[in-house]
Amino acid sequence: MPVASELNEYYQSYLKVLQTDDLLEALVLQKNTTSEFWASIPAAKETFRYAEGKWSVRELAGHLCDTERILAYRALRFARKDQTPLSGFDENQYVAHSNFHGIPLKDIAVQKETIRESTISLFRSFPQASFDHTGLANNNPVSVRAILFFIVAHEIHHLGVVKERYLK
Repeated sequence: MPVASELNEYYQSYLKVLQTDDLLEALVLQKNTTSEFWASIPAAKETFRYAEGKWSVRELAGHLCDTERILAYRALRFARKDQTPLSGFDENQYVAHSNFHGIPLKDIAVQKETIRESTISLFRSFPQASFDHTGLANNNPVSVRAILFFIVAHEIHHLGVVKERYLK
């Protein structure tokens, strides 16, 4: 678990959604719970938007795919001690230029499972010391450990949003 000083202000907001000392195990367990969650969503809710300008459930699931890919890439770079600063990304721009709204949720869920398997494999390959390595992403220093934390916590956050705002 990263300490607060390893996390920028934005990442610190996720400390309340995840408390564990075994982030890799949480990553593994989350794969199945997320897959089960997506499978439980009625087809009629997949394209639902709870407010004007908000993403559909499909788009939110796609956002999780995009974000995990980007964060895993950052973790790889920093674990290998690449000190090249990495830019941020505009998640709204990514979703706006995706086709996630037109893809059935079950297909996005398969994509997410594949991404998660790759992410698990990547983080398992890192020597323990790599989790302390840091780099600059979106003008903020971040450790490999903090990236792993954020991958898990970010998904918890968004699945909570789906439960609260899309499925009630």
